[in-house]
Amino acid sequence: MSLEKEAVEDSLQVTYGVDEETCPYFKTEKRGNLSIYKMNFKSLSGLHLFLSSNPTVNTNIFYTQKSKEASVKFAGEPLEQAIQYLIGGYQKDFDMFVKLRREIDKVNIKYERGRKVKPSVVGSRPNVPAFIAGAPKTMYRVDRAKEKKFIDIYVNLAYTNNTTESQIRNRGIMILNLVKLLESHEYGVNLKVFEACMVGSEAFCASVGLKQPGELLNDKKCYYPMCGKEFLRRILTRLKESVPFKENWHMSYGQVLSEKQTRIIMDIPDDSILINSPDEMGIKGEDIYADADAFLAKINLSKEISVPDYVRESEEEI
Repeated sequence: MSLEKEAVEDSLQVTYGVDEETCPYFKTEKRGNLSIYKMNFKSLSGLHLFLSSNPTVNTNIFYTQKSKEASVKFAGEPLEQAIQYLIGGYQKDFDMFVKLRREIDKVNIKYERGRKVKPSVVGSRPNVPAFIAGAPKTMYRVDRAKEKKFIDIYVNLAYTNNTTESQIRNRGIMILNLVKLLESHEYGVNLKVFEACMVGSEAFCASVGLKQPGELLNDKKCYYPMCGKEFLRRILTRLKESVPFKENWHMSYGQVLSEKQTRIIMDIPDDSILINSPDEMGIKGEDIYADADAFLAKINLSKEISVPDYVRESEEEI
């Protein structure tokens, strides 16, 4: 076989990734000289559906796949298992995660706001003592909750290589605790995780919805993308490998953007909460209460909601 023929056959094997016409999760846009490639998934199940279809790899750029070839020590379980975790659940160290969440909840109890209950002639709950005493109002009426305010929380999953597992775990706990605090103050919360990065004149961002306003917070569903290294190092890496980049992404898989760049490229408004790496959020991964105080101080929500002093109030519990 001639070298020319071999070259032709090799060129026929090159693929360039997904395109907007056939992939509903993918779109591109141009801003000046910058090309932005976006992937958006409303849920983990949508992400699972996409990856289970084995989307076309951009072999023109990614002639090797780190999503498959990265070591177990660095990236965790193999890609096939990482994809299955999207719907099957991720259990590694989850018991410790739940245990620490409960410790935080002990401090939160006094800050939770329930619906007010008032005496009423008619209502949904009988007031037995009042009925026995012959009181005219023998039913409880549960007041309607005030109209909710809404807030978006965006979680940047990127972190440096020296970030510890306890830092990542504690950040996950802080995020879920923040959602709970906001909801107890009658906020509707929209929670998304994402990665945003850049190479040359190309930027990439992928986001996944974890919770919508009115939807119950599900710790198990949030735990994997927030704490599982497989999600960042296999799942999100596999997404990049299916994008039709033209720059040389295969070397670094992208440089992390600054907060300002992230807000611009992700179209994140100033009044939305952006959560960055554990280090940037003041999370050291040691004392859970100290991390909670540092995290909430960084977000600076004390003017909008009642914020506990976790270190002091946990000591009072003792």
